[in-house]
Amino acid sequence: MSERLLELSRLPTGQFVATFADDADPVEVSSWADIRRLRRRHYLTDRWSETDLEEFIKLHGHPFDDWWAGLSEACRDALMDNPHGAIPHKYSAEIARSLRYSPVGLGLEGSFFSPQGRAFIERKAAERDHSE
Repeated sequence: MSERLLELSRLPTGQFVATFADDADPVEVSSWADIRRLRRRHYLTDRWSETDLEEFIKLHGHPFDDWWAGLSEACRDALMDNPHGAIPHKYSAEIARSLRYSPVGLGLEGSFFSPQGRAFIERKAAERDHSE
């Protein structure tokens, strides 16, 4: 089965649009909620250029931010204390619940986060350490 793509790009006007079918006009997107809605409705996988994704994140935050905000402070701290380590057993149930509706790219590989998840947590740890 072929993968159906949600093509996301930035127009010269600065707007971001999503294209998902040859017979449909591009749809303007201005939040991760817009993108999630299109993904679910049409069963699609995102495809971005690296620079467009970076620009969208600068303007609208990281797609994992909502997930992160839903974790307890103690769980976030434990993850940042060892961003590349295994999921702390004490928080495994909380993390499992939080991942039920997680963004694309965020998941577990055994008892470790996906590479995208580890990179995100590492950035959060660096931000915390830099602000202290």
